[in-house]
Amino acid sequence: MFTRKEFEQKLAVRKQLERQEGRLLAAVSVGLGIAQLFFIHWIEKRIERGLAVELEGTVFLAYMTLVGWLFWRMLRRVRASRLTCPHCRVVLQDMSERVATATGNCDSCGYQIVERVEASKGA
Repeated sequence: MFTRKEFEQKLAVRKQLERQEGRLLAAVSVGLGIAQLFFIHWIEKRIERGLAVELEGTVFLAYMTLVGWLFWRMLRRVRASRLTCPHCRVVLQDMSERVATATGNCDSCGYQIVERVEASKGA
């Protein structure tokens, strides 16, 4: 069982990871995509058409491989950072995560994931 603070910290860490990985993926894909356009423009002026198409295709495949790997890596890291119910081991994502945040319980099995703060402690 998590304290409310631990639970919220773990959610914040996952959201930060998603933002970082998404920014990296966007920067690499857009940056290399633009660089690839300049490369195509440059190579078409300097090399014969047949060889230019082969080089462009090779560069494009390398670009797509890198972007695909970054996307796969992002999904894997985000999935690994998601919280799971300690009772039924269901991964809390999307609506399950929001239900657990609001109620403190797993929406699959009803197990209490987050400690409840008692109002009578201070009284």
